[in-house]
Amino acid sequence: MIAFVRFAAASLVLLVVAPAAGLAQSRNVPNALQGFATNRDQPIRIDANSLEVLDQQKKAIFSGNVVVQQGDTTLRSKELVVFYDGKGAGTGAGAANTAKAGEALASGNPMSSSSIRRLEINGSVVVTTKEQTATGDQGVFETASNTITLTGNPVVLTQGPNVIRGKKLTVDLANGASRFEGGRVESLIVPNSVKQMEGAAGAPGAPGAKPAAKPAKPAKPTP
Repeated sequence: MIAFVRFAAASLVLLVVAPAAGLAQSRNVPNALQGFATNRDQPIRIDANSLEVLDQQKKAIFSGNVVVQQGDTTLRSKELVVFYDGKGAGTGAGAANTAKAGEALASGNPMSSSSIRRLEINGSVVVTTKEQTATGDQGVFETASNTITLTGNPVVLTQGPNVIRGKKLTVDLANGASRFEGGRVESLIVPNSVKQMEGAAGAPGAPGAKPAAKPAKPAKPTP
């Protein structure tokens, strides 16, 4: 059961990254999650009111105020469903699949395991970072096609005053391509807003900002 918790949480990192990456690629807005890669080695925490494992149906269900957090990235939803292949743990193929998933977790690369085939995040999906927010009704990750889809009425991506709205956002993790479809796409891009945000991030005292240079010493008076 612990394996399911860790595996689902690690896989959800892809869902966190993808919507914001779609915003960056759609409108030339710099990816606010560029620093997320530095959080890759940080602990992943997943909380829910309950966890139910239905081995006969090959799925595990986290439900009730689901919260996944890694570094400064947080994902919230009402439900997370993990669909997996293979037999239950025990002997033979089931034990082999369990061991393989465990090795994938230990290596820090959950996607190297073939036991997880689909992840569904249902109900009031909200992904937040320091600068961006992505909201929708449902998120789906398919391992076979290596794609992530966020749907909603609407899907809303925001970064500061910049907003993009659509019905369906699909991201291909293999090549990084993203597209809105299923209806008209509305966008509001405020000129220079991204530069201003980048400038604020680099201002003295901001996280990651370089310390200000020391003032030059006054010149000695000429005799």
